[in-house]
Amino acid sequence: MSAREIHVIVVGVSVAGIKVAKTLATFGKTGGYPNLRITLVDRNAYHYHALGAPRSIVDKEFGKKLIFPLSTLLTPHEADPYSPKHRFIHAELTSVSATNVILSDGQSLPFDYLVLSTGARNRLPANLRSSTLADAQEEAARMHDTVARAESILVVGGGAVGVEMAGEIGHAYPDKSVTLVHSGPRLLPLNFKPAISEGAVTKLKKVGVTVYLNEKISIPADTPFDCTIRPLTLTGVSGREYTSDLQILVTGTQLHTEYMESLESALGTPLRDARGALLVNKYLQLDSPQFTNIFVPGDVNNLPAGAKFALKAAEQAANVAQNLIALIKAPEAGKPAVLKPWDGSLMNLILVPIGRNMGVFQGMGLTLGNSWWGDVMARNMKGKDYFLSQKEKDFPPRKP
Repeated sequence: MSAREIHVIVVGVSVAGIKVAKTLATFGKTGGYPNLRITLVDRNAYHYHALGAPRSIVDKEFGKKLIFPLSTLLTPHEADPYSPKHRFIHAELTSVSATNVILSDGQSLPFDYLVLSTGARNRLPANLRSSTLADAQEEAARMHDTVARAESILVVGGGAVGVEMAGEIGHAYPDKSVTLVHSGPRLLPLNFKPAISEGAVTKLKKVGVTVYLNEKISIPADTPFDCTIRPLTLTGVSGREYTSDLQILVTGTQLHTEYMESLESALGTPLRDARGALLVNKYLQLDSPQFTNIFVPGDVNNLPAGAKFALKAAEQAANVAQNLIALIKAPEAGKPAVLKPWDGSLMNLILVPIGRNMGVFQGMGLTLGNSWWGDVMARNMKGKDYFLSQKEKDFPPRKP
């Protein structure tokens, strides 16, 4: 058993952050490192299971279940419940140095190891803006009520989230006018087969969604996309006008990595790419030889788009946790840690529910677009609860 004091800070309690933190906490509890401390830091006091957002905007009770408090995430993993070592801090990361992080509440926290899993943020209603748990619950309920009141809805963006949102709205509200506009030649990521897109278009039409492809919408800079009723007419490059009283934009995500500016300035070298994504090496460490103790799993790193899925974020987190454990154990072992490189694999499976009963699937050698087997796979594997039952296992049981 090691008496060494070890402090790991995990910033961003995302899919990746949760995986790393829980794995390390379990290792500290059962692996002979009782003085391993984990500090979780997040700008929100809750974790939002954003995968379920498409269902939450048409099912208010389901939306309530997507929000989890962070303060108790690691409580079951304390080595000594009467002398807890792990803690959660509700604050934003403002800057990073070689040895410390500075938070928005003024705290300066030293670390032995740092995990930056701050992720990427989607616009409403694919994510929430609130900071506190109570406000987030109210915000989720408001978004549901807004969708319920809207008579015509425009969804801009035909990736998986856009298709799922349009499909859920069309299925739940058959009397509403729902339009999905996508700038590309086909729906869903282009690394998947065309039959998946063709099946998605067919099934969206079955739930009353009108689909336009190869149509880029001209969006005024002051359009807020804040999930409020706002009658608006937008124009596509074709000249076609799209009039709606609710607009949902699901094109791309936003990275906020300004916390790296001071460190880049001190080094005189960039640590981010043009998008703001953090540069990583094959071990998912920050790509600088000076910072082998800083790891970056998930959407905030500069891996290709095919690695930007929840499943891949969890896989990267498992890799990071394994490498951190190797580094932690190295001093006692008396030899350098052997790190495992990330395998670089990209997403080769896609599962997209379209309403409650239909969907498309590609994976395991199968391409199920128009096939009713795609409906079966999407409905039973993801459409049932958008993996909420799996997410609930990450957190202590909810109070009745």
